[in-house]
Amino acid sequence: MINAELGHCKDVDQFYKSIREQQEEAHGADYCEQHDALMKYAKDCKTYAELGTHQGGTLACALLAGFKYIEGVDIDMHRYRKFLQPLAEKHAKSKKIVLKIREVDSTSMDSIGPQVDMLLIDSYHRAYHMQKELQMHGGRAKKYIIAHDTWSVSELHDCLEEWCFNNPGWSVLERGKTNVGYTVLKKDG
Repeated sequence: MINAELGHCKDVDQFYKSIREQQEEAHGADYCEQHDALMKYAKDCKTYAELGTHQGGTLACALLAGFKYIEGVDIDMHRYRKFLQPLAEKHAKSKKIVLKIREVDSTSMDSIGPQVDMLLIDSYHRAYHMQKELQMHGGRAKKYIIAHDTWSVSELHDCLEEWCFNNPGWSVLERGKTNVGYTVLKKDG
């Protein structure tokens, strides 16, 4: 993924528009489809956590989606701090959003936070890593789990299907099959 140039951005809206445009220009028109899924399913959610924040494109999307609690986890937050952090903190304060940032490995005990309605996974794109993340964080998700890059790295989608099989009540709700793709899991009931 590219590292977008975002120094010109003055607020989260401008940041999100710019990072999405730059990512889609570099990686293709459908690269950010997981953002559309996030927005679609956020309508019945109040809390959100993501594993793999990088520069914060998806985190910015979440800030605009109406969540009241947002958590970002990444082993290295320097790209987030460079452009989005001051804009995100100002936005969160003005919208009364609780924003938590954890600079830790997503498979460490320090990465675990409270239960959330929606969990997004876009970290290290290997099935064994996602399996660890699902073991540690899957139980935190009350309604949805969204994962990016599940078409280009099919082992990630397979990992999610296996997790659903081993966790009754969870099923694949949607799978995006263009560009790098995404998968949405839904908890029944």
